Amino acid sequence: MRTTIRLMLLLAIAVNGFTQSPKQICITVDDLPVTSQRTLSAAAKDSLTKSLLKHLTSHHVPAIGFVIGRPLLRHNQPDTQQTGLLRQWLNAGMELGNHTFAHKGYNHIPAAEYQQDVAGADRVLRPLLKPYGQRLRYFRHPFLQRGNTAGKRDSLVAYLHDHQYLEAPVSVDNADYLFSAAYETALTRKDTALASSIGKTYVAYMLACVHYYEAQADSLFKRPIAHILLTHANAVNAACLGTILSKLKQEGYRFISLDEALKDPAYRSPDTFVNNGGISWIHRWALTQGKRGSFFKGEPEVPQPILDLTNNK
Repeated sequence: MRTTIRLMLLLAIAVNGFTQSPKQICITVDDLPVTSQRTLSAAAKDSLTKSLLKHLTSHHVPAIGFVIGRPLLRHNQPDTQQTGLLRQWLNAGMELGNHTFAHKGYNHIPAAEYQQDVAGADRVLRPLLKPYGQRLRYFRHPFLQRGNTAGKRDSLVAYLHDHQYLEAPVSVDNADYLFSAAYETALTRKDTALASSIGKTYVAYMLACVHYYEAQADSLFKRPIAHILLTHANAVNAACLGTILSKLKQEGYRFISLDEALKDPAYRSPDTFVNNGGISWIHRWALTQGKRGSFFKGEPEVPQPILDLTNNK
């Protein structure tokens, strides 16, 4: 009897290609090479990149970075300083994906223009990845917008499929970019105490976001899912990502690749969401299932003092 049960379990694993261990999370980093509200020197960009990669490698995180193509060119030629930042990611063993050429919001432009933006990043990135034995496999939507009409959504899905791209969803959404803007305000003021305070608030906020979407997923699927966390290549993560990773590890999380995360059947859930918003895939699935109102309560908010600092008040 026990042998039969074991065989049934092995068969289920073989069919589904996925086994769920509690607490799994993929770390994704958008807006490579770097993103900032300030004009950064080459040395500052290099320092930011090295800090991010130190956090990731020291915690053995198989992260993926999503690259905007335009910053890689200068006078229509490859910018060696910017491409050098990406080589640091590649040399660290990280995968890179397509985040469009100009980071345009899909909801505000025609489908054909958006597809050209995807193709533009593809042309810039493929030669860079080839010596590392990598090819572009994943696409991350700027602003998490899949299209504000069913036609645009379906057009993008077909385009990505035809060009051998997989969509890179997000389960844990957040506003790290607002914290980074506030953090950079503190750096500009040379106010180290304020920067430290913002960093601590940010870490607590990000953990709260993980916990919120954990609960949302548990409610939808009646089990833990493999999560995909959105972050950006910005100043606040250069300072604080290591602390976040340490705390996630303390909570029992295992860091996994995007390949592994997408083996979770949750990511094959129907998504009929069509709207102007860019939201977590968990909320897309919930809305598709007819969830409304109270289901979405409790999403962590960015504190007002942080919002004030984003406007340099």
